Amino acid sequence: MNDIKTIEHIFYAMLCATSLLHPDGAFSSDIKEVRVWQAPDHTRLVFDLSQETSYELFTLDGPERVVIDFKNTALALDLNNLDFSKTPITAIRSGIRNSSDVRIVIDLDDKLTPSSFTLASSSELDHRLVVDLHNSGINPKESKAYSKPQSIPEQDDRRDIVVAISAGHGGDDPGSIGFDGKIKEKDVTLAISRFLQKQFEEIPGYRPVMVRDSDYYVQLRRRPQIARENRADLFVAIHADWYRSQRASGATIYALSGARADRENARRVAEKENGSDLLGGVGGTLAIDSLDDDVALTLVSFQMDWSMEQSQVVGMKILDSLNKVTRLRRREVQQASFQVLNSPDIPSILIETGYLTNPEEARKLNSASFQKSIAQAIAQGITNYFFELSPQGTLVAWQKDNGLSPMTYIVENGDSLSAIASRHATSVDSIMSLNELSSDVLQIGQQLQLNREYKIVISEHTIRRGETLSEIAARYSISLENLRAANNLSNDKILVGQILKIPTS
Repeated sequence: MNDIKTIEHIFYAMLCATSLLHPDGAFSSDIKEVRVWQAPDHTRLVFDLSQETSYELFTLDGPERVVIDFKNTALALDLNNLDFSKTPITAIRSGIRNSSDVRIVIDLDDKLTPSSFTLASSSELDHRLVVDLHNSGINPKESKAYSKPQSIPEQDDRRDIVVAISAGHGGDDPGSIGFDGKIKEKDVTLAISRFLQKQFEEIPGYRPVMVRDSDYYVQLRRRPQIARENRADLFVAIHADWYRSQRASGATIYALSGARADRENARRVAEKENGSDLLGGVGGTLAIDSLDDDVALTLVSFQMDWSMEQSQVVGMKILDSLNKVTRLRRREVQQASFQVLNSPDIPSILIETGYLTNPEEARKLNSASFQKSIAQAIAQGITNYFFELSPQGTLVAWQKDNGLSPMTYIVENGDSLSAIASRHATSVDSIMSLNELSSDVLQIGQQLQLNREYKIVISEHTIRRGETLSEIAARYSISLENLRAANNLSNDKILVGQILKIPTS
């Protein structure tokens, strides 16, 4: 009697389950490998198949399971060797059905919503079945669980500049494969992104946001959304390139093309971004859901024009810095139709850091020392941009107005040397040495330099009312003689509105 009730229960659960059916096909395939990646809002499984095959996917409850029936398929691996730690999967089991089909049962510790799709084979990868297990109740296409908006830390009403860092590819998407067949773009981009994150964690007035912080995939359209939710001032996508010739080398920076911008603007207005897309940058308050379509398109286009213009400016700043550590393939910011750069309210750039198909460049990009150098150059370019065009209300704007560099910290009530060192990823000894301190006693308002090597490169300065040449020289830490020489000045007379060239060394 118990067996009958169990069978009835399973049959009823199968009838009630959400099923994804695919046409049967006369294929003979092997499941060669199963790979698993954990993202913040879903778990992805990829089944590598020797040939295309059809399948049926459905769910069962009591306990929670996802069942996949592969038609005319054999299992060519041991599922017991798979690692499901830190995932909601408790086990994967298999069995034979109808003498020719394989049933895969995925045991779960909670109710999840599955979605699936197939990918055809390529020159590098087999046929694949991709199964995403989403947190229950979350629409896979609208999931916002990758990154939650964070409150922006404020200090005396001076907020941090937020830089969103998007490591390209991830998970089952390896990106470009190196000349040796081993170096993967997804690993290189994540390593550089982590170094870049660390750079901005060390600079007062900046807060980095990682679009992905481990080996999982984030949808292209979702990436700028994460930046927007975190009220980012800049979106930076990190990539590594591929080319049919091994001689291709050098870094390239891209901004969104005008043609792509027009298409994205029209789509955005048509969809109204679920009525909640804010425009106007950080702290913007303009939602397009209640606006006439023509008005909305005009406003979005204006905003996109500004974003594209600023993307060009910050891109050139980064190219200037990258030129000191690596070869540039293009010395101007290029325009391209990348979906990941389609945010209307955030300047967005994509950096191709080099070519993995070039043996020499691939080896460098795969080394920690070069990855760090690339990250430092990118951070230098970004800080140069924001120091010249400081967003209102930021700590960086206040530093500029008061003649301080980004690596200057002002001691506040309750600060200790150890706490400052910990926050900015440095050591107490380093701060004491850099500032010639004989003890760890600090005074409120005291200025501390945190990094001797970090310099802001300013190309020009527009003279304001009340400024003197000596004050400007002191602000940029250069001698009065060098400032005069750079501008062919025979004396110290200057005029309001006059533009001075600032020597960089």
